[in-house]
Amino acid sequence: MKLQERVEAVVESARTFPWLGEITPQVLNDWVTRELGVEFATSSWAQHGDRFRQLVPYSPILHIVSGETPHAALQSLMRGILVRLSQQLSSDWLERAAAVVVFGSDRTIQEFASRVRPWQRFIPHGHKISFAMVLGEWTKAEISGAIRDGSAFNQLGCLSPQFFLVKERANQFAEQLAAQLDFSAPIQLPLAAAVAIRAFRENWRFRTANNPAGKLWESRNNSLDWTVLFDPAETIPDHPLNRTFVVKPFTASLEPCIDLLRKHISTIGIHPLVPEAIDLAIRFGAQRICPVGRMQEPALDWHHDGFPSLGSLVRVIDLEK
Repeated sequence: MKLQERVEAVVESARTFPWLGEITPQVLNDWVTRELGVEFATSSWAQHGDRFRQLVPYSPILHIVSGETPHAALQSLMRGILVRLSQQLSSDWLERAAAVVVFGSDRTIQEFASRVRPWQRFIPHGHKISFAMVLGEWTKAEISGAIRDGSAFNQLGCLSPQFFLVKERANQFAEQLAAQLDFSAPIQLPLAAAVAIRAFRENWRFRTANNPAGKLWESRNNSLDWTVLFDPAETIPDHPLNRTFVVKPFTASLEPCIDLLRKHISTIGIHPLVPEAIDLAIRFGAQRICPVGRMQEPALDWHHDGFPSLGSLVRVIDLEK
Protein backbone atom coordinates (compact mmCIF):
# COMPACT_ATOMS: atom_id res chain seq x y z
CA MET A 1 0.00 0.00 0.00
CA LYS A 2 1.41 3.37 -1.02
CA LEU A 3 1.77 6.31 1.35
CA GLN A 4 -1.29 8.18 0.07
CA GLU A 5 -3.44 5.07 0.48
CA ARG A 6 -2.20 4.72 4.05
CA VAL A 7 -2.90 8.41 4.67
CA GLU A 8 -6.49 8.00 3.44
CA ALA A 9 -6.94 4.91 5.61
CA VAL A 10 -5.76 6.78 8.72
CA VAL A 11 -8.03 9.75 7.97
CA GLU A 12 -11.04 7.48 7.52
CA SER A 13 -10.37 5.57 10.74
CA ALA A 14 -9.70 8.76 12.73
CA ARG A 15 -13.23 10.02 12.08
CA THR A 16 -14.40 7.59 14.75
CA PHE A 17 -12.15 9.23 17.33
CA PRO A 18 -12.67 13.02 17.22
CA TRP A 19 -10.54 13.51 20.34
CA LEU A 20 -7.48 12.68 18.21
CA GLY A 21 -7.78 16.20 16.81
CA GLU A 22 -7.81 17.42 13.23
CA ILE A 23 -6.71 14.52 11.02
CA THR A 24 -6.79 15.41 7.30
CA PRO A 25 -4.69 14.28 4.33
CA GLN A 26 -2.98 17.68 4.30
CA VAL A 27 -2.13 17.48 8.01
CA LEU A 28 -0.69 13.97 7.68
CA ASN A 29 1.26 14.69 4.50
CA ASP A 30 2.77 17.82 6.05
CA TRP A 31 3.77 15.79 9.10
CA VAL A 32 5.47 13.08 7.03
CA THR A 33 7.29 15.64 4.87
CA ARG A 34 8.38 17.72 7.87
CA GLU A 35 9.88 14.75 9.69
CA LEU A 36 10.95 12.34 6.97
CA GLY A 37 11.36 14.56 3.92
CA VAL A 38 9.68 14.52 0.53
CA GLU A 39 11.71 11.51 -0.58
CA PHE A 40 9.98 9.15 1.86
CA ALA A 41 6.79 9.04 -0.22
CA THR A 42 8.70 7.70 -3.24
CA SER A 43 11.37 5.68 -1.41
CA SER A 44 13.99 7.62 -3.36
CA TRP A 45 17.52 8.74 -2.54
CA ALA A 46 17.94 12.29 -1.25
CA GLN A 47 21.05 14.46 -1.05
CA HIS A 48 22.35 14.57 2.52
CA GLY A 49 25.53 16.60 2.77
CA ASP A 50 28.17 14.98 0.60
CA ARG A 51 26.27 11.70 0.40
CA PHE A 52 22.76 10.35 -0.19
CA ARG A 53 20.25 8.81 2.18
CA GLN A 54 17.15 6.66 1.95
CA LEU A 55 14.66 5.96 4.74
CA VAL A 56 13.44 2.40 5.16
CA PRO A 57 10.59 1.64 7.61
CA TYR A 58 11.11 -0.94 10.29
CA SER A 59 8.76 -3.82 9.55
CA PRO A 60 6.94 -5.37 11.21
CA ILE A 61 6.35 -2.96 14.11
CA LEU A 62 4.95 -4.43 17.30
CA HIS A 63 2.80 -2.11 19.45
CA ILE A 64 2.15 -3.14 23.06
CA VAL A 65 -0.30 -0.66 24.54
CA SER A 66 -2.11 0.12 27.78
CA GLY A 67 -5.89 -0.11 27.99
CA GLU A 68 -5.96 2.92 30.28
CA THR A 69 -4.59 5.29 27.62
CA PRO A 70 -6.46 4.72 24.33
CA HIS A 71 -5.32 8.11 23.02
CA ALA A 72 -1.64 7.12 23.21
CA ALA A 73 -2.37 3.68 21.77
CA LEU A 74 -4.17 5.09 18.73
CA GLN A 75 -1.44 7.66 18.13
CA SER A 76 1.19 4.92 18.21
CA LEU A 77 -0.74 2.76 15.75
CA MET A 78 -1.29 5.76 13.48
CA ARG A 79 2.45 6.45 13.34
CA GLY A 80 3.17 2.85 12.48
CA ILE A 81 0.60 2.77 9.68
CA LEU A 82 1.94 5.99 8.16
CA VAL A 83 5.44 4.55 7.78
CA ARG A 84 4.35 1.00 6.88
CA LEU A 85 1.03 -0.84 7.02
CA SER A 86 0.81 -3.16 10.01
CA GLN A 87 0.80 -6.90 9.50
CA GLN A 88 -1.23 -9.62 11.14
CA LEU A 89 0.17 -10.85 14.44
CA SER A 90 1.93 -14.21 14.20
CA SER A 91 2.79 -16.71 16.91
CA ASP A 92 6.43 -15.56 16.98
CA TRP A 93 5.33 -11.91 17.20
CA LEU A 94 8.12 -10.66 19.45
CA GLU A 95 10.96 -12.44 17.66
CA ARG A 96 9.82 -11.21 14.21
CA ALA A 97 9.30 -7.57 15.15
CA ALA A 98 11.86 -5.16 13.73
CA ALA A 99 10.66 -2.43 16.11
CA VAL A 100 8.92 -2.85 19.46
CA VAL A 101 6.89 0.03 20.92
CA VAL A 102 5.77 -0.56 24.51
CA PHE A 103 3.40 1.46 26.71
CA GLY A 104 3.04 0.41 30.34
CA SER A 105 4.43 0.44 33.83
CA ASP A 106 8.16 0.44 34.49
CA ARG A 107 7.83 -3.24 35.32
CA THR A 108 6.29 -3.89 31.90
CA ILE A 109 9.04 -1.89 30.21
CA GLN A 110 11.73 -3.81 32.08
CA GLU A 111 10.15 -7.13 31.12
CA PHE A 112 10.14 -6.38 27.39
CA ALA A 113 13.55 -4.67 27.51
CA SER A 114 14.99 -7.96 28.75
CA ARG A 115 13.39 -9.85 25.86
CA VAL A 116 14.15 -7.68 22.82
CA ARG A 117 17.23 -8.42 20.74
CA PRO A 118 20.07 -5.94 20.08
CA TRP A 119 19.01 -5.63 16.43
CA GLN A 120 15.45 -4.63 17.31
CA ARG A 121 14.48 -0.96 17.69
CA PHE A 122 13.02 -0.62 21.21
CA ILE A 123 10.84 2.41 21.98
CA PRO A 124 9.68 2.39 25.62
CA HIS A 125 6.98 4.62 27.10
CA GLY A 126 6.95 3.81 30.81
CA HIS A 127 5.52 5.39 33.94
CA LYS A 128 5.35 9.17 33.64
CA ILE A 129 4.28 12.06 35.86
CA SER A 130 3.07 15.47 34.71
CA PHE A 131 2.26 18.56 36.74
CA ALA A 132 1.51 22.25 36.36
CA MET A 133 3.14 25.43 37.67
CA VAL A 134 1.15 28.66 38.03
CA LEU A 135 3.88 31.20 38.71
CA GLY A 136 2.02 34.46 38.22
CA GLU A 137 -1.39 36.00 38.71
CA TRP A 138 -4.18 33.74 37.54
CA THR A 139 -7.80 34.16 36.48
CA LYS A 140 -10.83 31.94 35.91
CA ALA A 141 -9.30 30.99 32.56
CA GLU A 142 -6.45 29.20 34.33
CA ILE A 143 -8.92 27.52 36.69
CA SER A 144 -10.90 26.23 33.72
CA GLY A 145 -7.69 25.12 32.01
CA ALA A 146 -6.53 23.24 35.10
CA ILE A 147 -9.87 21.41 35.26
CA ARG A 148 -9.63 20.43 31.58
CA ASP A 149 -6.10 19.13 32.11
CA GLY A 150 -7.01 17.18 35.24
CA SER A 151 -10.31 15.76 34.02
CA ALA A 152 -9.39 14.32 30.62
CA PHE A 153 -8.94 10.53 30.77
CA ASN A 154 -9.57 10.74 34.55
CA GLN A 155 -5.88 11.59 35.09
CA LEU A 156 -4.81 8.11 33.98
CA GLY A 157 -2.61 9.27 31.09
CA CYS A 158 1.02 10.35 31.15
CA LEU A 159 0.05 13.96 30.32
CA SER A 160 -2.39 14.28 33.23
CA PRO A 161 -1.27 16.75 35.93
CA GLN A 162 -0.92 15.04 39.29
CA PHE A 163 -0.38 18.27 41.23
CA PHE A 164 -0.43 22.04 40.77
CA LEU A 165 2.27 24.32 42.16
CA VAL A 166 0.82 27.81 42.60
CA LYS A 167 2.92 30.82 43.54
CA GLU A 168 0.19 33.40 44.20
CA ARG A 169 -2.87 32.73 46.39
CA ALA A 170 -2.53 28.95 46.20
CA ASN A 171 -5.29 28.31 48.74
CA GLN A 172 -7.70 30.47 46.73
CA PHE A 173 -6.70 28.63 43.56
CA ALA A 174 -7.75 25.37 45.26
CA GLU A 175 -10.98 26.94 46.49
CA GLN A 176 -11.84 28.19 42.99
CA LEU A 177 -11.08 24.76 41.54
CA ALA A 178 -13.57 23.18 43.94
CA ALA A 179 -16.22 25.81 43.20
CA GLN A 180 -15.97 25.27 39.45
CA LEU A 181 -15.73 21.49 39.70
CA ASP A 182 -19.10 21.56 41.45
CA PHE A 183 -20.63 21.97 37.99
CA SER A 184 -18.71 19.11 36.37
CA ALA A 185 -20.34 15.96 35.04
CA PRO A 186 -20.35 12.81 37.18
CA ILE A 187 -17.94 10.01 36.41
CA GLN A 188 -18.19 6.23 36.68
CA LEU A 189 -15.35 4.53 38.54
CA PRO A 190 -14.28 0.91 38.94
CA LEU A 191 -14.47 -0.45 42.46
CA ALA A 192 -10.71 -0.31 43.10
CA ALA A 193 -10.56 3.39 42.12
CA ALA A 194 -13.56 4.21 44.31
CA VAL A 195 -11.96 2.46 47.30
CA ALA A 196 -8.70 4.37 46.74
CA ILE A 197 -10.47 7.74 46.62
CA ARG A 198 -12.43 7.03 49.80
CA ALA A 199 -9.23 6.01 51.59
CA PHE A 200 -7.49 9.18 50.38
CA ARG A 201 -10.35 11.35 51.61
CA GLU A 202 -10.52 9.68 55.00
CA ASN A 203 -6.77 10.11 55.47
CA TRP A 204 -6.84 13.79 54.54
CA ARG A 205 -9.97 14.55 56.54
CA PHE A 206 -8.03 13.44 59.60
CA ARG A 207 -4.85 15.28 58.61
CA THR A 208 -6.54 18.58 57.76
CA ALA A 209 -8.56 18.40 60.98
CA ASN A 210 -5.25 18.35 62.85
CA ASN A 211 -3.59 20.93 60.60
CA PRO A 212 -5.95 23.79 59.69
CA ALA A 213 -3.41 25.08 57.14
CA GLY A 214 -4.54 22.34 54.79
CA LYS A 215 -8.03 21.90 53.41
CA LEU A 216 -10.03 19.24 51.63
CA TRP A 217 -13.01 19.76 49.29
CA GLU A 218 -15.22 16.88 48.13
CA SER A 219 -17.98 16.52 45.54
CA ARG A 220 -21.53 16.71 46.85
CA ASN A 221 -23.76 13.93 48.16
CA ASN A 222 -20.85 11.67 49.08
CA SER A 223 -20.12 11.17 45.37
CA LEU A 224 -16.59 10.53 44.09
CA ASP A 225 -16.80 12.85 41.09
CA TRP A 226 -13.90 15.07 42.19
CA THR A 227 -11.63 15.88 45.13
CA VAL A 228 -9.49 18.96 45.77
CA LEU A 229 -6.71 19.08 48.36
CA PHE A 230 -4.76 22.16 49.41
CA ASP A 231 -1.59 20.89 51.07
CA PRO A 232 1.06 23.39 52.22
CA ALA A 233 3.49 20.71 53.40
CA GLU A 234 6.95 20.46 51.83
CA THR A 235 6.22 17.06 50.33
CA ILE A 236 4.27 15.83 47.31
CA PRO A 237 1.58 13.36 48.38
CA ASP A 238 0.51 10.30 46.45
CA HIS A 239 -3.11 10.33 45.40
CA PRO A 240 -5.63 8.09 43.60
CA LEU A 241 -5.98 10.14 40.37
CA ASN A 242 -9.52 10.20 38.91
CA ARG A 243 -10.11 13.96 39.23
CA THR A 244 -8.07 14.39 42.39
CA PHE A 245 -6.59 17.89 42.28
CA VAL A 246 -3.66 18.50 44.65
CA VAL A 247 -2.68 22.17 44.99
CA LYS A 248 0.51 23.24 46.73
CA PRO A 249 2.17 26.61 47.29
CA PHE A 250 5.19 26.91 45.03
CA THR A 251 8.31 27.23 47.17
CA ALA A 252 11.99 26.45 46.63
CA SER A 253 11.76 23.84 49.38
CA LEU A 254 9.77 21.59 47.02
CA GLU A 255 12.57 21.36 44.47
CA PRO A 256 14.26 18.31 46.11
CA CYS A 257 10.91 16.47 45.92
CA ILE A 258 10.54 17.35 42.24
CA ASP A 259 14.12 16.28 41.60
CA LEU A 260 13.22 12.79 42.84
CA LEU A 261 10.59 12.63 40.09
CA ARG A 262 12.89 13.87 37.32
CA LYS A 263 13.36 10.55 35.53
CA HIS A 264 9.58 10.14 35.26
CA ILE A 265 8.53 13.68 34.31
CA SER A 266 6.69 14.04 31.01
CA THR A 267 4.79 17.32 30.61
CA ILE A 268 4.87 20.48 32.71
CA GLY A 269 2.07 22.95 32.11
CA ILE A 270 3.02 26.53 32.96
CA HIS A 271 1.37 29.91 33.41
CA PRO A 272 2.43 32.41 32.32
CA LEU A 273 4.37 31.09 29.34
CA VAL A 274 7.47 33.22 29.89
CA PRO A 275 11.21 32.43 29.50
CA GLU A 276 11.81 32.17 33.26
CA ALA A 277 9.06 29.57 33.67
CA ILE A 278 10.22 27.66 30.58
CA ASP A 279 13.80 27.53 31.90
CA LEU A 280 12.53 26.26 35.26
CA ALA A 281 10.48 23.53 33.59
CA ILE A 282 13.53 22.43 31.60
CA ARG A 283 15.61 22.36 34.79
CA PHE A 284 12.98 20.14 36.41
CA GLY A 285 13.29 17.65 33.52
CA ALA A 286 10.26 18.35 31.33
CA GLN A 287 10.04 16.48 28.03
CA ARG A 288 7.19 18.73 26.93
CA ILE A 289 6.18 22.24 28.05
CA CYS A 290 2.83 23.87 27.28
CA PRO A 291 0.33 26.38 28.68
CA VAL A 292 -1.98 25.30 31.50
CA GLY A 293 -5.15 24.09 29.80
CA ARG A 294 -3.28 22.46 26.90
CA MET A 295 -1.59 19.61 28.72
CA GLN A 296 -3.85 16.95 27.19
CA GLU A 297 -3.61 18.38 23.66
CA PRO A 298 -0.16 17.52 22.27
CA ALA A 299 0.58 18.25 18.64
CA LEU A 300 0.18 15.33 16.27
CA ASP A 301 3.93 15.24 15.66
CA TRP A 302 5.06 15.84 19.24
CA HIS A 303 8.18 14.05 20.48
CA HIS A 304 6.62 11.56 22.88
CA ASP A 305 9.13 11.02 25.71
CA GLY A 306 11.71 12.76 23.52
CA PHE A 307 11.46 10.31 20.61
CA PRO A 308 10.85 11.52 17.03
CA SER A 309 7.29 10.41 16.32
CA LEU A 310 7.93 8.96 12.85
CA GLY A 311 11.72 9.11 12.66
CA SER A 312 12.02 6.43 15.36
CA LEU A 313 10.20 3.98 13.12
CA VAL A 314 12.59 4.15 10.15
CA ARG A 315 16.24 3.34 9.60
CA VAL A 316 18.56 5.42 7.46
CA ILE A 317 20.69 3.97 4.66
CA ASP A 318 23.68 6.13 3.69
CA LEU A 319 25.06 5.99 0.15
CA GLU A 320 28.56 7.38 -0.34
CA LYS A 321 30.08 7.98 -3.77
